[in-house]
Amino acid sequence: MGAELNAAALSHLEEVSDNGILAMAAKNCVAVVLPTTAYMLRLKPPPVRHMIEEGVIVALGTDFNPNAYCLSMPMAMHLACINFRMSMTEALIASTLNAAASIGRSETHGSIECGKYGDFLIIDANRWEHLIYQFGNHDQLISYVIKRGEIVFCHQSDVDRDVC
Repeated sequence: MGAELNAAALSHLEEVSDNGILAMAAKNCVAVVLPTTAYMLRLKPPPVRHMIEEGVIVALGTDFNPNAYCLSMPMAMHLACINFRMSMTEALIASTLNAAASIGRSETHGSIECGKYGDFLIIDANRWEHLIYQFGNHDQLISYVIKRGEIVFCHQSDVDRDVC
C-alpha cells in the first residue's frame, strides 16, 4: 500500500507480501529494515534477500526506541548479515547510501564523492569488514568520526592528543 501511495520509504516490513515487494521495486520505494527490532522482539525477519533479488532498494536502521534499545549501526549491520543473509557490502551500502536515499539525501550524503558532505569513519583495522565482523567491538575499532569534514570523535588511546 505504501508504494502505491508513492511513499519514499517504508519500514517494519516483517509481513510484506510478494506484491508489496514488487510494488516497492517498481516505485523505487526504499525498504528500511530493522535488524535489531526483529532480533529483540523475536519477530519473523523480513524477506530481505527476496527484496534485494527483486530490485528493492534496502536501507538499514536500528529503530532505536524502548522496544529495540540499540544505537549501534555496526551491530545492526552484523545482525543484517547473519539474520537477513545480507553480504557485508550490501549491509554497508544499506547503512550509508541507501539510508540517505530513504530520507531523500542520497545526492548529498551516503557515499564519499566530490560534492557530497564528508561524513565517514576511520577504523583501526586492516579491512573495513571488521566493523561488522567484530560483533560488539566497534567502540575499540572506531578511531575517528568525521562529520562534514571535521573530526567530531577520536578514540583517545589511538591518537595524538593535539589532533583531537
